[in-house]
Amino acid sequence: MSTPFNIYKSLYIPVGVYNWTRHQLTYGSPMDRKATVSFYERFGGYYNGTLNEARIRASYRANQRLAFGFSEQWNRFHLLVTDGSLNSVPQAQNFSVVFGSLETDYAFSRFLSLSTILQMNTADAQAVSANIRLRWNYRPDSDLYVIYTAGQKFASLAAANPAQFYENKFVIKYTYSFRP
Repeated sequence: MSTPFNIYKSLYIPVGVYNWTRHQLTYGSPMDRKATVSFYERFGGYYNGTLNEARIRASYRANQRLAFGFSEQWNRFHLLVTDGSLNSVPQAQNFSVVFGSLETDYAFSRFLSLSTILQMNTADAQAVSANIRLRWNYRPDSDLYVIYTAGQKFASLAAANPAQFYENKFVIKYTYSFRP
């Protein structure tokens, strides 16, 4: 790295060459059950400190048409950071960021489904968004999507990014396969 790396808000990783070793533990229940759960932990070096990532995912299929999902990820950092100036002395800093989502999926048929997802992110104030997606598979390999998104626009964790803003987005996506 030849310039300080803005990792989070006003915290920078100093210039340098970094190597790290990461380890991972994963467990998941059988996916053919009504309720499933998976755990994931990755830990070890990260730049000039450590990063621990813990993730849990759970899902429940109420019936053939309806399913619910939950996901949570917690990133815990312990790093030597600066304020971004070249002469600043690195200071030890602990911080964490949490990402989460709730999801609902409903299949009206094999060809028509509705998905909703609510996401949150603690890196930004009031960073919550919702997404609703209707998918119609009108022929093999051909789909029509109608998507509505509302909420805080997610951006990088870097402080240099512009201020967060609220957005409403309506998108229609059409795909067509010439060879079914």
